[in-house]
Amino acid sequence: MFLSDFYEQYKKFSIEFRAKNFQPILKLLVKLKITPSQITTFRVIFLLPVIYYFYYGRFWGVFIFYCLFWFLDLFDGALARYSNNASDKGRFLDTFVDNFAYGIAVIGFLYWQIALPWLLAANLLLEYSAQLLAIIKKQRNVPSDFIIKAQADLPYFKSAAHLAMFCYVCGIDFLNFAFAIINIVLLAIIIKYYFNIKNKS
Repeated sequence: MFLSDFYEQYKKFSIEFRAKNFQPILKLLVKLKITPSQITTFRVIFLLPVIYYFYYGRFWGVFIFYCLFWFLDLFDGALARYSNNASDKGRFLDTFVDNFAYGIAVIGFLYWQIALPWLLAANLLLEYSAQLLAIIKKQRNVPSDFIIKAQADLPYFKSAAHLAMFCYVCGIDFLNFAFAIINIVLLAIIIKYYFNIKNKS
């Protein structure tokens, strides 16, 4: 699948780039005894002003703090790999926080009523369902040091949604079209994964 191949190449590039260029920062974080999970948890703080600015309709306030939230996402995984501290528990926490933030963004756009409500609501349902099925499909018989090995590897759909949201903030509105296409593709993936899992049961 083209998207999967593209994502794997991008993921490899991202990991290698951060391992090479983030070393001074990662060394400092290790020296300060800061853990990847602490960074992941700290990121949640930036969601509070995001909710606040969504409530009061401040576009750029949402944009700035939402970007800060995702900027810090560059460091928790990189630190886990650098410090040899990667774990399924950490991946689960990171995945949970990422999806929580995405949910806030979509609900915020629902609150602003800037796209068809049923498209946004359907996107949340389809996004989370697709991720759950992807986790089950890819990790069914993989040992884990936690409850679940949360590596769905379906982030490009959230990235596409983020791009559409960013364009809207910049005055380019194609949210309804973007979410309609994303939802159709997600629905196709859900159907595919469901029958794949069902046939292997």
